[in-house]
Amino acid sequence: MHTNLTRRTTAITDWLASAHPAPATARGQWTMDGLAMLPTGRAFDTVRISAEIVHAAAQSGDSDAVAAYLAHMVDGPVIHDAYAASVSYYVLVPLGSCSHLNTPDAQRLAPDTTWLGVPAVHRTERPGPYWICPPRRREDYCVPAGVDGVIRLGRRRAAAPQLTGPIRPDLARIARECGRFLDGAPARADTLTLDDATARTLRYRGHLMVLLPALQDAEARLPVDDPSRSRVLLGVTEAHRQLGMDSESDNLSAQYAHAQRLARCCVDTVQLLRRLGEHPAPR
Repeated sequence: MHTNLTRRTTAITDWLASAHPAPATARGQWTMDGLAMLPTGRAFDTVRISAEIVHAAAQSGDSDAVAAYLAHMVDGPVIHDAYAASVSYYVLVPLGSCSHLNTPDAQRLAPDTTWLGVPAVHRTERPGPYWICPPRRREDYCVPAGVDGVIRLGRRRAAAPQLTGPIRPDLARIARECGRFLDGAPARADTLTLDDATARTLRYRGHLMVLLPALQDAEARLPVDDPSRSRVLLGVTEAHRQLGMDSESDNLSAQYAHAQRLARCCVDTVQLLRRLGEHPAPR
């Protein structure tokens, strides 16, 4: 167990250090200071989100509560810098993603020209910047759709603090996108690349992460003896099962199959929500 942990920590450290033009320099900084300055846009992109937005979305400023919320919503590594001039959270996302974010409260840091203070892998507590959600493996990234969901919900709750409950997902768009993928799956199997399959896996995973709170909210309002309750519980269980599976694979067939399972789960969840009357289908 200790050997496996050491190997995983080494793999994560090597990945993060690869962002630096001289990886040995980054390793030296972690050894001396516990913090290395790394350029964004090389091994990962970074989105800076204000604490106001994150805390409003999580409905808490408690670090444990925020960590649990972010782990569920963005499913990837997040740095908390509580002592900067502007208290912020930094989420690591895949290269090229989240380029639409460019506002004071949520901004993708400019690739190659911005250097980010990245804590050593073991640094998971204050003082100073630390991993509130540490990386779990090499090339571990937050799900872009989940990042967008946190920002949208945080802005909504910050503007109207009395509003609670999960943000309503766009069921029509999710069903349409996932349905098209599933309908064209047989013809696409021979043309999809591993990068395409991985991107789709992350996108459908993000959709499911947004759908799950809506399904859980619907389940909480159902009477105990409602016959629909068992179907909803099965849907929640299946969504958790799919989200619990590793989202990365170097095998095209396995990754493609995973994307299909996630898309199918999204479609089934949309149909279930509509049957419950939570979100009627558009006319």
